[in-house]
Amino acid sequence: MAYLIDTCALSEFTKPKPSASVDEWFASMPDGADFVSVLSLGELEKGIKKLAAGRRRGQLERWFGELRDRLEGRILGIDEPVALEWGRIAARAERSGAPIPVVDALLGATAIVHGLSVVTRNASDIARTGASIIDPWS
Repeated sequence: MAYLIDTCALSEFTKPKPSASVDEWFASMPDGADFVSVLSLGELEKGIKKLAAGRRRGQLERWFGELRDRLEGRILGIDEPVALEWGRIAARAERSGAPIPVVDALLGATAIVHGLSVVTRNASDIARTGASIIDPWS
């Protein structure tokens, strides 16, 4: 099994005391089974760049560079199959009267197209895409 790691799961490891259950879950994951979306990279970059220049921002920039190096070859973009799956997901959600935030719907579409389970704390929105969810916090 392989996993699409959501932004909230990635950023858990930037906290002074990450969740023990999340830490244990990641420790049990096979090497190379983790993938990340360019959307999560963008969210992380945004969060880091919003911080004032200083020690914390520098630490996060180093962590982020190391993360991207470690995930080389496992960073997934928004290509045509993902875009088309997103269109189906978004249309279905809007027809039901409960739209899904664009980034969440794109993450779900990415997971579906690539056969991945999404590792997230935001289970409610992403589960509505039809993607398989793993919540290591629960």
